[in-house]
Amino acid sequence: MLLKRIFCALLSCMLLLTALGALAEEQEKPAFIMAGYDDTQYRDWNTNEFFARMEEITGVSFSFQQYTELPKWTAAKAAMTRDGELPDVLFKATLSAAESMEMLDRGVLIDLAPYIEENCPNLWQILQENPDYLSAITLPDGRIAALPYINTIPVQNYMWINTAWLETLHLSMPTTADELVKVLEAFQQKDPNRNGKDDEIPMGFLGAFDLKFLAHAFGMICNDYNIFVEDGQVKFMPLEDNFRMFITWCRDLYDRGLLDHDGFTTSNTFRQVTDSDAAATYGVIITTSAADIFRVTWAEDYSIMAPLFYEGTQIYRDFAGNVLRGTFAVTSACKEPEKMLRWVDYLYSEAGAILASNGKETEDYLIDGDGTWHLTDEVKNDPFFSTMSLIDGGATAPGTLAEDFQRRYSGNKYLLEVMNQQEAVNQAAQMPFPYYALTRAQQEEISALQNEIGYYVDMQIARWILSEEEISDETFAAFKTTLDEKGLPAFLAFWQDVLDHL
Repeated sequence: MLLKRIFCALLSCMLLLTALGALAEEQEKPAFIMAGYDDTQYRDWNTNEFFARMEEITGVSFSFQQYTELPKWTAAKAAMTRDGELPDVLFKATLSAAESMEMLDRGVLIDLAPYIEENCPNLWQILQENPDYLSAITLPDGRIAALPYINTIPVQNYMWINTAWLETLHLSMPTTADELVKVLEAFQQKDPNRNGKDDEIPMGFLGAFDLKFLAHAFGMICNDYNIFVEDGQVKFMPLEDNFRMFITWCRDLYDRGLLDHDGFTTSNTFRQVTDSDAAATYGVIITTSAADIFRVTWAEDYSIMAPLFYEGTQIYRDFAGNVLRGTFAVTSACKEPEKMLRWVDYLYSEAGAILASNGKETEDYLIDGDGTWHLTDEVKNDPFFSTMSLIDGGATAPGTLAEDFQRRYSGNKYLLEVMNQQEAVNQAAQMPFPYYALTRAQQEEISALQNEIGYYVDMQIARWILSEEEISDETFAAFKTTLDEKGLPAFLAFWQDVLDHL
């Protein structure tokens, strides 16, 4: 009888220990599941320091479903259903407006609009100070499917000019179209790279897309659909009076060799220059980043030109905008959406933005006595620092730019100069058309028209500039007739309807 009691007691203890072990294992298991897309090579969310540091700050941990191939992530989002096994949040979600609306309608995502003010104080303050940001993330029916990344220094398609050539030739920075022409002429004729060769290309560009950014010199900007808004009306830039003047100017530049003669060909390789011993050959280039094109020591010879003046004013196309939408969403499976939003809201604070982009103080960077900062020696010598310790890069994460902090970086004065030059462009930059959201059906409708109209406009620009067609009343009349035949009236009516419902 005694042995039986001892056996029962031992059995009870074993069962208790098993239960406690299972409970401990359950407590150690992250309470939330995060799914998303990150194509940065070698970055593994399971081992990335960013998430471990966020857990220390917020007490929130995740298990991860990380996708490294965009088609697979896109397919995964399309396959999600309300009754399926959903993650709690989508991080680096790359959600388009159409995806957002569809996933809300399927019950996969929850509407975040009722939660933001109370649970996202950092983001809410930004949105209140910038009402257009709030409009940008709000769908036409008032719902908010996802949170954004907010960039106070958005990327533009800049005009980069070789300031070393300006100094060599004792030239000033051009401020008007006429002054730019004089600078390009000097670049062409006076051997500014001092190699004794006639190899200078005054202005490089890639196709009609880049050239249309030069239209600002004639007071015109447009978006990728060649449209802009004026006094509540949608207008088509290629039909504006100044457009013919702009095309005539570009053709004159091309005829005189001031525009790259390979600019309209697929063989243009200026983005692939890698020889650090080569002499610079481009005076002005139109691109987002000269450093991405010229991976050589003389890349720092290029500075961003401020927008040119036209009739005393500056205007420039805002290419990307401050708001990159669709970065973070909460699913209907999440039991504590408030907790998830408080977690992500940290990234909209300066401290959170620094953590995401620069790491942790004392471990990754050091603050100097004058308020500037620099990377630690260990980080500077670690080629895997970004992928192992940061979440910045790859697909866009939620959060914002710690602009003031970035300006205090002492490790590269050129970066500060570029930021100041970017700011000069941003002061003149305007979005040709407000933020909008299209359903998938609307996307299909407008894509069919854009494929016809947009392609035709770009090809006609090339024909005029390459002298394949004369610039005349007759060719412009034929241009207008062909646009109408390709559906321009319906095209403009579509965008007017979108604008009227914003």
